[in-house]
Amino acid sequence: MNFTAARARILAVDDQEINLMVLERLLTPTEAGIVTATGGQEMLDLLKKEKFDLILLDHVMPPPDGLEAFRMARSMEGNLNLDTPFVALTGNDMRSEGADPSLPPREATRAYYKGEGFADYLPKPVLPEDMERVLLDLLPADKVTRTGQSAPAGNPAPESAPAPRKGGLFARIQEMEGKGNAAAPAGPLDSAHGLTFSGGDKEMYRQLFKNWADAYMENGYTLQRSAKEGDLNAHRIAAHSLKSSSRMVGAMTLGDLSEKAEHAARDGDLEYVREHVPELLEAYGKAVEAASDYLAN
Repeated sequence: MNFTAARARILAVDDQEINLMVLERLLTPTEAGIVTATGGQEMLDLLKKEKFDLILLDHVMPPPDGLEAFRMARSMEGNLNLDTPFVALTGNDMRSEGADPSLPPREATRAYYKGEGFADYLPKPVLPEDMERVLLDLLPADKVTRTGQSAPAGNPAPESAPAPRKGGLFARIQEMEGKGNAAAPAGPLDSAHGLTFSGGDKEMYRQLFKNWADAYMENGYTLQRSAKEGDLNAHRIAAHSLKSSSRMVGAMTLGDLSEKAEHAARDGDLEYVREHVPELLEAYGKAVEAASDYLAN
């Protein structure tokens, strides 16, 4: 980043440790004071104790989720942050939630959250250039010190900005399954993808990758149990988290399967959830096996 904001205070709220680690890493170059919270209620408690300049709030979390907590905050007595801008964090495409279908996905999602009262939104996994744009646009100007040339505040990144290329980790998984093809990148992991979301920090990337792999047993159990018990809300939250974290480390196919499970759970399709959870867990296990190979090298 080409600026600092040492006098700013930023609150980041997400129920997943791996996502908070990424946010902290992306925010560290600003030299801002960073406070984290792991849920909506923890955020509400902090809003009564400290004034922040910006609040980054994940949407999909255990109750109260980000949107519920935001609505509660706006009318909460004793809130010191009634005028603090909130930025929604989400991996969702909110066009299905009533946003204008004629808009491009990111602009439609931005319109949805702005309609709810948020100042802006950041798509997950969060790219450094998106974070920089939001910070320059929403942090108080008197707390921002420019250190070089940067994009003008308030100028959104173009919708056509290239996304990290697919392949990498899942190319390795396909090789293990005998499904590799000549177009797939060589090696156990497309490190360029993961490094994009880790600010280019290789050690940070390895730590994120390890944390993602270490969560396999707990997350896998939650997905299996929620499908068996018909707890679609728990399944939706678990699949949503797995979608975001998998794409962040390069497991794109697992991320896509997780997204399908999330949407099915959201739409009340228990039959789909139960039918496809074995496929999801099998893909998850193979991705973690590939992750172990990578981390051992």
